[in-house]
Amino acid sequence: MIAKAIEKIESMAKPIVQEIEGKFFMLSQDGVREIHPDIPIPDPIALHSLDAVITMVKAEAIDSVHPIFISVPSATSVEVFTKALPSLREKRCVFYKALASDVPGWDATVKMPFDQAAVALQTRFQDGSDRDYCLQLLSNITTGAKVTYNDIGVATTVVTQKGVSLQQNQTIRPLVKLRPYRTFQEVIQPEGLFLIRIDERGITFTEADGGMWRLTARKTVAEYLSKALAAEIEGGAVKVML
Repeated sequence: MIAKAIEKIESMAKPIVQEIEGKFFMLSQDGVREIHPDIPIPDPIALHSLDAVITMVKAEAIDSVHPIFISVPSATSVEVFTKALPSLREKRCVFYKALASDVPGWDATVKMPFDQAAVALQTRFQDGSDRDYCLQLLSNITTGAKVTYNDIGVATTVVTQKGVSLQQNQTIRPLVKLRPYRTFQEVIQPEGLFLIRIDERGITFTEADGGMWRLTARKTVAEYLSKALAAEIEGGAVKVML
């Protein structure tokens, strides 16, 4: 009798699921709670260029009832999503994400031998500002066994003495403006300020703009998308934001 009583109590303690007018509710000792079925949300499509984003948005904005939002969260990514929809229980659906995965990039601090730096300046940087100056500087340097250099914090003077030498002694500009490939290749690369230092082992480029190039890149990408989708934006079907 005791065992049956225990079983009865346990069965009464188990939650009960009931359907009422197409909705499901769970009845338990804690009360009544509506059960929401999982809503399948497709994974975002992976894209790799701004032109692909523009093509997809132009095709889908025509049939979309709700505005399409385009966000540029970083210098190398773009996200396209909807507003929070009641049909998705106030969730947003991310249609696709674009990543600039094929750009060479450039670290905040890079040190390399002179010959490698000369190649990098021609293959991993967009033309502009001080790239020609840096190439000319590297072309005037020859590698030897010894170097004497005077670094006063503001400028570096290289003195020739059977080592790293300049064909003519000169004071090296400490700060240069360069455009490494760091964002989508469809847009002009953001210009960054770099501190350069030279020693017997090579040249060092150190980012000196506090990362402001990232904001410039995001603005450039947003402007590119806004220009290409001007008609859709004017019609209220698309909204572009940083």
